[in-house]
Amino acid sequence: MNNIRTVFFGMLKRLKYALVIALLVGAGSIGLYYCGRPIANVFSVNDKIDIAMTDNDKSELSAMLKSYLCDRINMNIIEDGKEKFNDKLINRDVSAIIEIPQGFEKNVIGGKDVKIKSTTLDDYENGAYISVYIEGFMRSVNIAADAAKGDAELFSKIMNSDAADTKLTKENAVTSDREDEYVSAGFKFSEGFMIMLVTAIGIFITLAVMEDRQYGTYSRMAVSSVTGVQYIVGTLGASVLISFTALIVLPLYLLITGAQMTAGYPLVFAAVIIYSLFNSALSIMLAQLISSKQALATLSGCITSIGALLGGAWFPIDETAGMLKYLSYITPQYWYVDFMSGEAEQPVINICVLILYTLLIMLASAALFGRKSVVSKA
Repeated sequence: MNNIRTVFFGMLKRLKYALVIALLVGAGSIGLYYCGRPIANVFSVNDKIDIAMTDNDKSELSAMLKSYLCDRINMNIIEDGKEKFNDKLINRDVSAIIEIPQGFEKNVIGGKDVKIKSTTLDDYENGAYISVYIEGFMRSVNIAADAAKGDAELFSKIMNSDAADTKLTKENAVTSDREDEYVSAGFKFSEGFMIMLVTAIGIFITLAVMEDRQYGTYSRMAVSSVTGVQYIVGTLGASVLISFTALIVLPLYLLITGAQMTAGYPLVFAAVIIYSLFNSALSIMLAQLISSKQALATLSGCITSIGALLGGAWFPIDETAGMLKYLSYITPQYWYVDFMSGEAEQPVINICVLILYTLLIMLASAALFGRKSVVSKA
């Protein structure tokens, strides 16, 4: 244990500049996060749905329905006669035609079952979306009508009171939803750069291990109290700390500021630890494979750029990309970015894949180290 501690602190001392750079990169990730937040405005999912409405009642209740659809559900309402909207619906200028029947408010107060007719084409998603919210509104209206027991004035008071409460709730909910979009956009933008920068920081670790191999440290371990396993564990621990320092700053900042993350903080921290371990193991493995700094620079540049590209760090790779999409599956960056962006359908699967990649790289690194040690002893 003492030998591992000695190797760990000795490697940290040698990599002190890498640790400082990791801290600066971590702090820079917060700046990248704020640079990426406005992207949510470009890819906003809150664009209004255009619907046509024919109001045959012109009552206070029909005005409430229009306000509900426009303000709460974020729809853009166009009012006119039904016959004028048919062409718009066929041309898909509007998603649906909603018709409020005559005597709408009177029949509701009287306890009658009132149906609001909505007409859509083959856009089942929007049709179901609109129908669900209209039915939700009507359930609230029917409850208010039952409470009013036919009293129009009491019904109006109940509905207006409910409208005020709904407006407040809606305002808070929309603000919360928009903030979640900003957090997601900023975090994904920052993490895209971070997986490249962390890989670049790994070059310092690779260089340190390369120097040990080239300057005879492996040979000296044969006659010292430090074993190969202790050297690897101590070196891996120091490199994990450096990678972890760069990656953990932004999640910690978001946790402290109370931002909500899609993946959940426990899994995010687990993913950061695993990816830090993977990046460190990869750096040590490269040190066993490469003999020159020029080759290291070339290979690291390829891993940094191509891995980030296939991982979707710069732009998402959808199914239409064909072979490029399938190639992305073989990169650990893809599984990390997919998880961190909150787009993973089964986040645990992403974590498991990252663990398997990490174990594979660690085993390969250990095998290469063992072979190099045997050669050095010989």
